[in-house]
Amino acid sequence: MNSVWALLASIALIRTTLYNYLPEKLRLYISARFEEWTRRFNTDETMVFKDYQSSKMNQLFQAANLYLGESLPTISIPRVTVEKTENVRNLTFSMEKNTEMIDVYENIPMKWKYFSDYSQGMSKHEISWYELSFHKEYKSLVTNCYLPYILERANKIKERNRVVQLHTAARDFWTPKPVIIQHPMTFETLAMDGNLKKELVEDLDRFMNSKEYYQQIGKVWKRGYLLYGPPGTGKSSLIAAMANHLNFDIYNLNLSAVSSDFVLQNLLLSTANRSILVIEDIDCSIKLQNRESGIELPIKYQQQNKLMFLQVTLSGLLNFFDGILSCCGEGKILVATTNYKDRIDRALLRAGRMDMHIYLTYCTFSAFKQLALRYLEISDHSLFHHIEKLLPKVKVSPAEVAGELMKTRDPKASTEGLIKHLEEKVNMATLKLVPSTIHLFHRHQIAKSINLQYHFLWHVMELVWTM
Repeated sequence: MNSVWALLASIALIRTTLYNYLPEKLRLYISARFEEWTRRFNTDETMVFKDYQSSKMNQLFQAANLYLGESLPTISIPRVTVEKTENVRNLTFSMEKNTEMIDVYENIPMKWKYFSDYSQGMSKHEISWYELSFHKEYKSLVTNCYLPYILERANKIKERNRVVQLHTAARDFWTPKPVIIQHPMTFETLAMDGNLKKELVEDLDRFMNSKEYYQQIGKVWKRGYLLYGPPGTGKSSLIAAMANHLNFDIYNLNLSAVSSDFVLQNLLLSTANRSILVIEDIDCSIKLQNRESGIELPIKYQQQNKLMFLQVTLSGLLNFFDGILSCCGEGKILVATTNYKDRIDRALLRAGRMDMHIYLTYCTFSAFKQLALRYLEISDHSLFHHIEKLLPKVKVSPAEVAGELMKTRDPKASTEGLIKHLEEKVNMATLKLVPSTIHLFHRHQIAKSINLQYHFLWHVMELVWTM
């Protein structure tokens, strides 16, 4: 033991002597060679992930934060930081300063250490970094497999934890503070045709799992949906269900508030990946170009007391859907709504722009049964056959049916109330037909009278002529 201490004292003495008497360049050279020599006996390798790299946030540092934070609640560690903000669904865990943990990947231990300090200089700010240590023989595995795995897992954690937000455009930009959407609508609670709902969910899931396939066939990873049908048939509710199903933010765009094609392009470029861009009432929000006449109709609006002629053109909208700028980003979904599909230019409806057309009609019996199961918790009732006969005779939206079912939770009373409501609508529709029928009868009688008078005058003229 004494010999060990003597050796350490000798090394310290030699180091002090070298530092005091040797030139600086020579000292640095000897120190570098010594470190290189000692490194041969070190079996570990260390990678450092700083929070900022060249004044930009280091994605690997962010990914390590999310990835390690998911494991912290399940391992034994003396201190952890716990947070909860309104922009995430779940609690967020992170390591305390100067702590370490072991992660196991492919049965190989990976030692993580977290450090935090303050920078030197006039403007002091906190700097943070992770150090990842592992056996040097696994360097290739860490670089090619472990780190990409962390990035992939971190993206999934981020998507799972974030809340759905609504972005709106104002003054040619998206509002800086989006609104958190707390719409409870899901595909489980959405009342629409069962087969159509199943087809749409399968299409969305297939799209989300086809990123590599789109890359393989050379197509941009995006999808377009057209929702059309009478007013009040659940288009907005369907959009909310899509956003909750995918956990995507919604960017709501009113084309009449967009001043030009250039602004439209900038808005597209500033939408986040994996989001839903919604254009409601696309047929009436702007006056699009009439391509047959070759005349473009400008949008006029007042700005700074000057009448400006700015416009969003059909060509600009087509480029917005599938032009070169639509290639910027991935996983984006475009949803357009209209009450009148026939008013939309056919170029906007083709595949690649609107890949799936979804017709939302008035409440069907299938949709009613879903509503009854949700609101009354019944799947069948002796009065259902009356409703099945009445629904095809009236135009009633699912929202209107839901409103009737909410008036009481008693299944029998609620069903009877809905039947009474539907019968009243049938009677009102019948009364509206009566005046029109009478009007048609009078028109027929008048035409018949005019026809008789015409023939009488013709015969009189013939008699006068023969005389």
